[in-house]
Amino acid sequence: DARVTRIGARYFITYTAVGDGGVCVGLVGTADFRTYDRYGVVLPPENKDACIFPEQVGGKYLMVHRPAGSWCRPGMWLARSRDLVSWGRHELLATPRPREWDSLRIGAGPPPVRIASGWLLVYHGAGAKGYCMGAMLLDAENPARVLARSRRPIMMPEAPYERTGFFDNVAFSNGLVERPNGEFWLYYGGADRVTAGCRVGIRDIEESWS
Repeated sequence: DARVTRIGARYFITYTAVGDGGVCVGLVGTADFRTYDRYGVVLPPENKDACIFPEQVGGKYLMVHRPAGSWCRPGMWLARSRDLVSWGRHELLATPRPREWDSLRIGAGPPPVRIASGWLLVYHGAGAKGYCMGAMLLDAENPARVLARSRRPIMMPEAPYERTGFFDNVAFSNGLVERPNGEFWLYYGGADRVTAGCRVGIRDIEESWS
């Protein structure tokens, strides 16, 4: 469940930490992927699916995360920080949608990418079709404002290695690379068993919003 964000010359990696106290979000930083600074737990249990924006917005670092528990729906929240370690001003970003493809739970995928129209956030949603991938467009200046959201998945488990494995019917991405031609390379897990990749165009994503 690791997500890697480059900020300046350093890379910050959020990850799911599991122990006797529960499931929480940890953070490490590195410049060379050989030595690491460990910042420890930055979000307490129960929480996961965290990713950090690649640049500050309004003078603050931003993180999307997904708290869970019996008293909250498994949706995505936005948090802010001055130092990447202490996070606050948590704000609900999006929740599952009844009778939609993402009706059971949602969570952030790769770190957001800045595009001309705002912040592109690829996310996963679980529902009747399994774990699928969709996308949101967040306002450039106020990312807590969702401008668009996929009415249908941009990817759903269809190939044999996505439908059958350790956990069936899963397409779950943590990696997104923007290419110069307006295309994105999406790296994802298939059925929690293999790592795969695909290409998706920005037009395909925009069409999913309509």
